[in-house]
Amino acid sequence: MSNALDAFRAQREAVEQVHAQLAEVADLIRALQAQIDAVGQDRAFREVLGNEAALLERAERVIAEARRLREQELARFWPGVWKRWAAAVLLSVVTLASVGAGYAWTSRPYDVELERLRHQVELLDFVAQRMLTLTPAERRQFDALMKGGAKQK
Repeated sequence: MSNALDAFRAQREAVEQVHAQLAEVADLIRALQAQIDAVGQDRAFREVLGNEAALLERAERVIAEARRLREQELARFWPGVWKRWAAAVLLSVVTLASVGAGYAWTSRPYDVELERLRHQVELLDFVAQRMLTLTPAERRQFDALMKGGAKQK
């Protein structure tokens, strides 16, 4: 039996120690609660919290204004970009058209001369081809005609 009594006494002492510890913790919690209430009741602390709230509201307004300005800037950005690109494309098309027209205008006399020379070359090619196919009798007749034409000049 003494073992059961010793165990009961040991448990009772442990419970009393736990009770003492819990009472000490409860006292500490009450002291902390009193300090928190004192801080919450402090006028300077409340002013600081009020100032922080006002600063946060102003910061939110500034951010909203900056966001609105950025959206306006983006809304104005693309039309300006498109106008500049349209002007650049229009300028390049006009430049290309004027270069093409200028080239056509300046090359017109050369085209006429090239056409004339082309006809002369075709005639000379025909004459050269005919000269290569002449028979000896035709060749003598041709040479006589050429010498006769040289005397008249």
